[in-house]
Amino acid sequence: MAIALEDRPRTGDHGHRAGTRLDVEPHEIQTSLPGRRATFGLFVLAAVFYGWIGYRTTIGSHVVVFDALDRLAGSYLVWHNDPPKLAAIGFVFPPITTMALLPFAVVKPFATSLVALPVASAMFAAGTVVVLDRTLARCDIVPRLRYPLLAAFGLNPFWLFYAGNGMSEVVYSFFLAFMLYSFISWYATTEPRYLISAGFALSVLVLVRYAFIAWAVLLAVLIAVALIRRAARAIEVEGSVIAFAAPIMYVLALWVLFNSLIIGDPFGWVTETLTSTQAINAAGISDSGSLGVQEVARRLVELNLAVFPLAFVAVPALVASFVTQRNDMALWLASFVVLGIVIIGVHAYAADKESLLTLRDSMPMYVASFVGAAWLYRSLPAFRLPVFAVTIVLLIVGMFTAWNGMKTYPFQSLEQAYTRALFSGDDQEGRSSRGGYTVGIASEARMADYINKEIPQKKASILADDAQTFGVILLSGRPQNIFDRIDKGDTKFRQVLARPFGKVDYLLFATNARSGDTIRRAYPDASTNGVPGLTVVFRTGRYVLVRVAQAVPAAATNITTTP
Repeated sequence: MAIALEDRPRTGDHGHRAGTRLDVEPHEIQTSLPGRRATFGLFVLAAVFYGWIGYRTTIGSHVVVFDALDRLAGSYLVWHNDPPKLAAIGFVFPPITTMALLPFAVVKPFATSLVALPVASAMFAAGTVVVLDRTLARCDIVPRLRYPLLAAFGLNPFWLFYAGNGMSEVVYSFFLAFMLYSFISWYATTEPRYLISAGFALSVLVLVRYAFIAWAVLLAVLIAVALIRRAARAIEVEGSVIAFAAPIMYVLALWVLFNSLIIGDPFGWVTETLTSTQAINAAGISDSGSLGVQEVARRLVELNLAVFPLAFVAVPALVASFVTQRNDMALWLASFVVLGIVIIGVHAYAADKESLLTLRDSMPMYVASFVGAAWLYRSLPAFRLPVFAVTIVLLIVGMFTAWNGMKTYPFQSLEQAYTRALFSGDDQEGRSSRGGYTVGIASEARMADYINKEIPQKKASILADDAQTFGVILLSGRPQNIFDRIDKGDTKFRQVLARPFGKVDYLLFATNARSGDTIRRAYPDASTNGVPGLTVVFRTGRYVLVRVAQAVPAAATNITTTP
């Protein structure tokens, strides 16, 4: 009998057994979640479509983004280096993107042909569409309305580009969509399992893109405030925040520990990402001059108009919904969009680099704005048809604004080249793209081909900075012949670099002076045969291969390398 009394709701409680009810007004689910067959069919359809588009543009037209190439090379070295090492994942950039490519790099030809890039992205992009489909269903949107919305979202050229190029944007979009779905599900049902899954998703997000740490802090505060405003018991507030934050804190603690044990700097991943070197395929763009608040604001508006114009309507409407309906989820979704804009603006302003305001940084706001519009549909039953109409119109408008932004916005990652290749299928190899890039991997392929044909596989040792020559290492498929920092550590690498004679047979380095190649910095005159004992044997547009004398030349005794 005592148990029965405990189960009864106390005066003033809403009586929801799963926890404190967050909806002010009772809300009944009007649309069932998609079934397994529908979900599987949607996934397969999206994966095949995105994989085909990605293959045409990335492999066929050679629109290869070098950040994605770098991550694929890292995952390839995890499996096929001599010996294989998990250290190839790296400790500077967020590790999950490289780890996400690991299953696709197991088979050598799959990785060295770069087919792994569009296939991996297509899988995550299809997963994102599936999760968004469930999110729309959770927001009471019926299938005949969901599928047009998903089509308008998924056919945006900006989304198409990242759904097939192997970049991290589509990876974190999947986990971001899953996190938003979990939060909406928790808000609608107050079942703790959804809060835990949201925390898990965000714990992965922070290791795909460190900026999501700010999202995690904001969400923990908003969860506590929302529950307190609903007169939840202190134990429920504390338990909910802990359930959400525990996976995030655990993952961050492990990452700090690994950096401390292996690198010797627990927070090096924070400071290192604040500095950057120029990409291997970049000709160079000017970052000089003081970047003012007005310029940052202007660029942010351009990004908003180009990638996620839906936010211009969704964010004010979400704020109004919060004010009039005590709709905390509306405030959260609006906060995500605004916080995302603020983060990229502050980053560029603090670094005084306008080039950091890139198109791809808008992806979180694109996804959050879409989910925000869906939540408005749920929150405004009397205005659902107008909300749907405005959303679909703005998504269609966004296709054209994104296309224009990809062609004209100055700071990007081969988006302009993609617009030339998407419909025409023309090879972009060697052509320029906005942002100072030269498209293609012909230089890497030529150097890799020379190494494979002219250098013996069993005995040769090539000293190379894997952070800069990753493309050559991957395309050659011969990491066992490359002596890089992953093999025996940075200290041993620098010792050999200081006196390579008799220790390695060749030096391989990038010619771009701003690329940050360690070997080029140590021997800046080696590319012109200006260093005794170092002879150029092969050169491409981006790389130089230098033969190293086996004995120390007499003239080399006074050589001092640049650290």
